Amino acid sequence: MTLKNVIFLILFLITFSCSDKNESADDSSYSVWTQVGNGLSADVTKNVLTEFVGSTNCPVCPASDSLLLSYFNDGHENYVGAEITQNWFLLNYHTYSPSRGDPMYEFLRGESEEDDYCYVRFGDGYGTGAWYNVGGVPTVYTNGLNSFINPGMAITPMAESTPIQMSLSGTEFDGANISVKLSIKTSTDLSANDSLCLFIAAKIDDVDYEGYNNEKHHQDVFLGWINEGFNGELLTLGHEEVVKNYAFEMASNWPQNDYETSWSEVEYDLANLAVVAFIQNKYTREILQVVGTD
Repeated sequence: MTLKNVIFLILFLITFSCSDKNESADDSSYSVWTQVGNGLSADVTKNVLTEFVGSTNCPVCPASDSLLLSYFNDGHENYVGAEITQNWFLLNYHTYSPSRGDPMYEFLRGESEEDDYCYVRFGDGYGTGAWYNVGGVPTVYTNGLNSFINPGMAITPMAESTPIQMSLSGTEFDGANISVKLSIKTSTDLSANDSLCLFIAAKIDDVDYEGYNNEKHHQDVFLGWINEGFNGELLTLGHEEVVKNYAFEMASNWPQNDYETSWSEVEYDLANLAVVAFIQNKYTREILQVVGTD
């Protein structure tokens, strides 16, 4: 074999090996969207997401939280009806405002601002939040817009249409483990749109913990993002139906941390785990669609 052929063979083997290695890394590190069907023939009605931002150190949060939850309670005079509540989803984020010490925030607190989900999403009221700017709690957003708590707060978004339909059918719960199956259909080609960000959140209901503000029971408690990144997963959607799988495991020591010593007083049941997924426009903050598990 000539020297020229030897050099060519070596270069070929190096190139081939690097290509295999990169492809293997991509396959193991990232799951991809799989097209499984056609898109929608027409736009659909929007569902609604209300994001409640509060803390167990906030003395006025319990009353606001209780009022919001009363719209979902079929035994309460404020109940708005199943036709609305079955398409209305809640996330309750616990924060560092007005002071630290809420164990449901402390467990998720990052060592730096960039690593803190709450700081990234809500900021400190001085224009620092990537998505919102919360100056104090309680603060409420409905489909991306600041809103006051009232029985009709979900009606306006539900009167709007959207080109996106989402489903969590096939999502399974096994103790602390969640296997998420998310499918998305669109009524038009959105592949040129660079603004659509997907968020998938794990949450839990019926958490028992009495903090500074004496609120004893907590619903829709945010546990973390299931898909990676505090700023969502950028989507490229054609006129099609696509599906993707994700996995989440709730930490066995939740919400243990080094700051809040009463973490062992927090009680919950893994049977109350749930998932909420939503797509938000990163420029306008509009939430185009949301879906959740029962």
